[in-house]
Amino acid sequence: MKKIDFQEIERIKDEKSSIDVLADIYLYAVLGEPVSDDDIERFKWYGLTLQKKEKSNLYFTLKVKILNAKLTIKQIDVLTKISKEFANGSARFVARQNIEFDNIKIFDIPAIFNLLNSVNLHSIFASGHVPTNIMSCPINGYNKNQTTDVSDIVLKLNKDFEGNKNFSNLPNELKIIVDGCGCVGQNCEDNDLFFKAIKSSNGKIQFKVNVSDTNDIKTIGFVAPSQVIPLAKVVAKIYRDFGKRGDEKHSKLAYLVEDWGIDKFIYIIQSELTFKIKESYDYIDTKKEFENYNGIFESNKKDFSFLGFELSNKNINSNGLEKLFTILKSHNATTIKITPKENIIVLDVPNINASSLEKELKKNF
Repeated sequence: MKKIDFQEIERIKDEKSSIDVLADIYLYAVLGEPVSDDDIERFKWYGLTLQKKEKSNLYFTLKVKILNAKLTIKQIDVLTKISKEFANGSARFVARQNIEFDNIKIFDIPAIFNLLNSVNLHSIFASGHVPTNIMSCPINGYNKNQTTDVSDIVLKLNKDFEGNKNFSNLPNELKIIVDGCGCVGQNCEDNDLFFKAIKSSNGKIQFKVNVSDTNDIKTIGFVAPSQVIPLAKVVAKIYRDFGKRGDEKHSKLAYLVEDWGIDKFIYIIQSELTFKIKESYDYIDTKKEFENYNGIFESNKKDFSFLGFELSNKNINSNGLEKLFTILKSHNATTIKITPKENIIVLDVPNINASSLEKELKKNF
């Protein structure tokens, strides 16, 4: 399949908002009419990328956002059903704490979207020139040594961006991470904007804000927890209005930062905010305690552990999802998180079941 030129993508976005293509997706599914090339590009805003074309049949890859990197056992069950019934058994964990399915047919998409919606999952802004899934530390909320729990910030930031026309036409994808543990590397998965929770000697929480340029990580400053979301929105707005368009290589936020220089970039951000970004802050640096997340760790939830294990094959497929569901259920565990490296952490395993669960997971995965 021929790759669409970035200038052409700009034309497609200008002619019709990609958010508005959802109604067309349902019409194509019901009426069976040929899908226009322009709409195929717009489908990406709902996580759908053309995988292959066989005669008149189109097959898509569907990317589903795993919000806060967290999946419940009920959600795993529904994802297994989607894999089996609509995706020819395919399923894999991919970058930015998402899951993908192949072989998706246009007429099955309404049923898939309904299944996802039934367990509070979706694919809105899973891809496209938008702020995609907000990443976070996979042990946040359970790590005894975390700086703060950022779950609410991550969920609110995702919610404020998703389906929002103000942020639906950026020059390219905008990648954001919010880390409450201090155990995620600054440039994890090539993020554009990075919020790291820090703590002062008197226990006050702030966030150190970094941004990527083409060669390095630059510090914007320090903000309070309540200021993370407004600042992220301002950065997205500035990127929307001033980012380089039509040239894929130079369309990332990093090139705008490099072109302006960090001082001008901070000045423009500050001019859009109602609060002052702190230039410096006296804080206790949180060391990166987890080089990986494999093994059993004591949780901050009494009588529970969290357990990390490495997937030898990220293509977990329907059989793997089904095995995972069964193993978790038999060990009274209900929730997992996906790491930035597409591995798995079981968040709520009872201490008495932890060793047995670890052995079972290692044997099967």
